Amino acid sequence: MRTRVLITTAVAASAGMALLAGCTGGGQETSGAAATGSSPSVRTISPAPGSSSTAPPPPPPSTSPGAPATNASSGTCTSAELGVTAGPSQGQSGMQKSDATFTLTNKGTRSCTLEGFPGVSFVTGDNGTQVGAPARRNDAVAPQLVTLAPGAGAATVLLITAPEAYDPAECKAVDVRGLRIYPPGETAALFLDMQTHTCSGEPQGSTLLSVNPVGVLQ
Repeated sequence: MRTRVLITTAVAASAGMALLAGCTGGGQETSGAAATGSSPSVRTISPAPGSSSTAPPPPPPSTSPGAPATNASSGTCTSAELGVTAGPSQGQSGMQKSDATFTLTNKGTRSCTLEGFPGVSFVTGDNGTQVGAPARRNDAVAPQLVTLAPGAGAATVLLITAPEAYDPAECKAVDVRGLRIYPPGETAALFLDMQTHTCSGEPQGSTLLSVNPVGVLQ
């Protein structure tokens, strides 16, 4: 039975800015894409009662003659509207595999939607160099359309395999600084500080990272 662990990290602003600069270059990783096919389930997430939201209040509607009505929801959440944090806790880590979670939070002033799989990879160095292959999608779990109200967040499970599970000569373990995360459909990435180590090589049959659709914790 695998056990789970909270990523015991916090977003480092200075490191995040430097690492995100590497995302605009010739990166090896593709962005997360929305799933297609069968109709997904739909749910709406609002901030927990009594919780404080960092999002500013929405602007008042225009009173100019002929001004169009403001749409409370304008579609997909963009990277600029989202923040990423570690957690919530999902348990304790095992010897070789651990479940970790990260939460994408709507920092904007409108409701927006997320659907599909995020793109996730380990990165290192000041320029955000990718280490290892991007996370494999857990296709056994169906995506769902998630609507985030301002201040609300959607948590997602990420399965991490420790480098100790593989032949050291094939693994070539290295230290990494954190995770580069592309929200579904986005080409601009977010950075989550998580200092750990992973394989820089390609061990036979390895799956170092496996990610669920956004908002799916099972």
